[in-house]
Amino acid sequence: MTILNSLSRIDRMIAIKAPPERVYRALTTASELATWFKTTVEGGVATGNKVWMTSQGQRFRVEFVEMTPPVRFVWRWHPGAMDPAVDYSKEARTTVTFTLEPAEGGTLLHVSETGFDLVSLARRASVYEDNSTGWTEVLGWLREYVEKENG
Repeated sequence: MTILNSLSRIDRMIAIKAPPERVYRALTTASELATWFKTTVEGGVATGNKVWMTSQGQRFRVEFVEMTPPVRFVWRWHPGAMDPAVDYSKEARTTVTFTLEPAEGGTLLHVSETGFDLVSLARRASVYEDNSTGWTEVLGWLREYVEKENG
């Protein structure tokens, strides 16, 4: 076992009191995504689209890879804060996969972010930690938003 393997993926799961179709819409509609993710989204959410998002002064690129309503949504992005003085063009992106399944009383949402093992060693532990704690917080925002809008 190596440390690199332990920093290769993040997995989170959350129960949301709303049907999968409603949760999926919150994930994949630009205006809703912007609201609960607390970001701006410059462009539309569609397979193959690349959009800029800005959150707390940080601007980042997101590429939407797969949309299978209402069960799966996948994007790629550059993890962590980006230093404008650094060229990240050769650094790997991580892949975020949202998988939705019906559950009693709503939806069970699984989120996996993979590919940290491809991020430079200099940044890997830091961006892994940031995203690991970040997904816990962000999924709480999503649940609060969807349940408020659904209720």
